[in-house]
Amino acid sequence: MQERNKNFLVLGLILGVFLAFFLAGRFLVNVDELPRINKGTLIIPHVSIDSLALTSDEGTPYTGADMAGQWTMAYIAGDACDTACKNGLFYLMRQLRLSLDRDATRVRRLIIHTAEADTDLREFLNNNVAGMYEAHGQRDVIEAALVDAMAGASPLHHIFIISPDGMIFLWYPTHADRDSTLLEADNIRDDLKRTLKGSAIG
Repeated sequence: MQERNKNFLVLGLILGVFLAFFLAGRFLVNVDELPRINKGTLIIPHVSIDSLALTSDEGTPYTGADMAGQWTMAYIAGDACDTACKNGLFYLMRQLRLSLDRDATRVRRLIIHTAEADTDLREFLNNNVAGMYEAHGQRDVIEAALVDAMAGASPLHHIFIISPDGMIFLWYPTHADRDSTLLEADNIRDDLKRTLKGSAIG
């Protein structure tokens, strides 16, 4: 076989293999059914915490600068706290953070109030999940900032992961059911461990 024909044959084989993989990927593989790396819902584009216009207990602005040095798990609360809320604050934030062992100090817990906490929520915060940072914001402003990320749903009673530069990039639902709560805890833990492992920050 002449050298030129041999080269054409090799090139044809290479192109044939490439075409076969392309067609298989295009028509035989459903991308939506492939496993995703993140267990939570990724927020694209990320949302800056500054857009939530939060304030501290003292009334000063609570901004991305307050996120520096640690990753943050944030819960957006209303005035009351039902079973899903308590499961989220206790199992998905307090207990989950403790389960990170030596990485626990790299993660802060933050509750964002959109209304004055009722007596039950305040007692739960003081007696069961003490040590959380607290910030305050207006519900309509927070919902407007996160409306696209939440596909039009309210961000209240969900958990968000915030990077040390103040960018909100993942969110997770809370659950009244204990088994669903524990499964969600695994999701958050997997994402947090992967994030912390790949970051030198915090």
